[in-house]
Amino acid sequence: MKKSILILLLILIAAVVGAAGCLGGGNGLDDSNSANDTDLENDTAEPPNEPTNPSSNATIITAFNASIVTVDPLPAGFTHLATRSVVGSTQGLGIPNALTGYRNMLTYDNSNIYLSVYRCVPPTTADDQIQEMIVSHQDKYGGDSKMSTVWINGHDAVLLEATVLEAPQEGRYILVWTNWSGDQYDNSYLVVVNGQVNYSVIQTLAEASNL
Repeated sequence: MKKSILILLLILIAAVVGAAGCLGGGNGLDDSNSANDTDLENDTAEPPNEPTNPSSNATIITAFNASIVTVDPLPAGFTHLATRSVVGSTQGLGIPNALTGYRNMLTYDNSNIYLSVYRCVPPTTADDQIQEMIVSHQDKYGGDSKMSTVWINGHDAVLLEATVLEAPQEGRYILVWTNWSGDQYDNSYLVVVNGQVNYSVIQTLAEASNL
């Protein structure tokens, strides 16, 4: 009888130990499920913000001097004539403010073409200047003024065209865009390419500037 009771006690102890092992295994499964929950949260999280223009490789202007309008190497057919400092409001381009700038004068097939960069000090912005240039162009040429948007070096650029019979002094085409780091406290820069040449020539110089 005592022997039977002893055997029964041993069986009960073994059962208790087995149950404890099962409970421990259950905790392990809970840990695994927790890890899976974390993975699921990561999968459903919103992706980080992508850059506005991921394909842009344009050079951001960090130092303002005459070298910013130097194009090296020059595309075939272009000849450099001179680089000089200029004031934006005196160039006949419709720039309303007396912005400090640098202008690179070149020739292509015996015609002049210009690459200019002007600095806009806050609160004046290059975008503000472009809007004023659009209005000035429309006022100057009326129904012979045409405005469109093109893509240059990772930027939206504005193309102003004078569809008059005779090419105006500043050229039939004025291509303008902004170069800016995006910081509201930074200077923004107005980039302008114009001349009495076909648009394809202006586009070539604009792309070669890498601005």
